[in-house]
Amino acid sequence: MSTDIDQEQQQPKSQAQQDYEEGLEKMKNKALPLAAAAFHNALLGFEEAGDEAGVARAVTKLAEICLLREEYPKALEHLQRALTICRAANDHLSATYLEKQLFYTNIALNNQERALNLGLDLLAAYQDYNNPAGAVEILEKLAEVYLAAGNREKAAECLRTAAGIHKSFKHQRAAQQMLDQAETLLRQS
Repeated sequence: MSTDIDQEQQQPKSQAQQDYEEGLEKMKNKALPLAAAAFHNALLGFEEAGDEAGVARAVTKLAEICLLREEYPKALEHLQRALTICRAANDHLSATYLEKQLFYTNIALNNQERALNLGLDLLAAYQDYNNPAGAVEILEKLAEVYLAAGNREKAAECLRTAAGIHKSFKHQRAAQQMLDQAETLLRQS
């Protein structure tokens, strides 16, 4: 009796998959140029095979390398391509991960309006996934973006909302710290 796992183990991996796995290993060992080359080779192989999921995985890893190297415009390009594929495949969890990476990339590029839009989309996704920790993280970053844009009121509102989430989980000290930060921002305006 043969199982799917047995069949997977018997089928040889494609060259693209081997390149992808090599890239993972090189990335783990911090050999970023070698990892980038392996992921690029994997990308070409996945494209040739018409493997959209493979393409999305490869360009996501290329984007992660670009982010580590602070090559934000190139990361943006890769992330957007992967996001388009994931949305077409209705892969919502992967799309949320990519949107989060796009959020941080747009912050790094000082694209405040795009970062704000992505941040608000992420808040909605984290509400759908019931992910309060993710919501608090995004609210704190949104507060920074609003503050950089000169909107202290919106920044304070984000901090108060995050404080409310902390309070609902009985994280009194964290909630109070955020409320204090919000009050300080409002006093400065």
